[in-house]
Amino acid sequence: MFISKRPAGWKTFRLALCALVLVPLVSPLAFCRQTGGSPSPNGAAIFNRRCAKCHGEQGQGISAIVSIAGPNIQAVHNPGRAMMAVETGPGHMPSFVNVLSVPEIRAVSYYVTQHLAVIPLQGGNLAEGGTLFRTHCAACHRTAARGGALAFTGINAPSLANYSAPLVAGAIRWGPGPMPAFPPSVLSDEQLNSIVKYVTFVQHPPDPGGNSLGYCGPVAEGFAGWIGVLVLVIFTIWIEKGGRG
Repeated sequence: MFISKRPAGWKTFRLALCALVLVPLVSPLAFCRQTGGSPSPNGAAIFNRRCAKCHGEQGQGISAIVSIAGPNIQAVHNPGRAMMAVETGPGHMPSFVNVLSVPEIRAVSYYVTQHLAVIPLQGGNLAEGGTLFRTHCAACHRTAARGGALAFTGINAPSLANYSAPLVAGAIRWGPGPMPAFPPSVLSDEQLNSIVKYVTFVQHPPDPGGNSLGYCGPVAEGFAGWIGVLVLVIFTIWIEKGGRG
């Protein structure tokens, strides 16, 4: 009985041949499935479904004295900052990292920064911003932007020490809670940017040395000074009595 023997590499050759035939057929199918079956996410639709109920359909913010509504985001021009907010959920905003995919987060972030961001954040004059802030804002937020009590509403104006420039600009145009809105007819875009520049400056002002006391302004500094004087007076009287009390 005659038995033919194939070369030792025949099996490997056959597998390679099958691969050469099948790969060109499979690759286009996989490509079509990847591109056609998963269209790019619609950032506008995601925003309207997930974000508009708090931030408003145009990102203008929803005003309420006591509310979980979101702020004005029309000055957010950085997609990376928008993506970070969606992922981490700053403040009382929920995180969407387990709700939205990465492409969806990217799509809604680009929609916010490319279509809703209508408040420019550029230019501005620091000196003019200080003057405008003292005129329009310091009555509630104080000159150092550290907030204060509002007797006529029974609440406190928040400190602006931890607010980003886009949120400050949005609040000026939006007017959250009892704060009045300042539309372009009251403050131009250039004046708004000047105020934002001043606020970001006083958040981290130059430190001449010593204890900053939280940059709470002259009242806190004066109080600390009087406490120091009182301690020195008491210590002096104690010395005059021979240190015997």
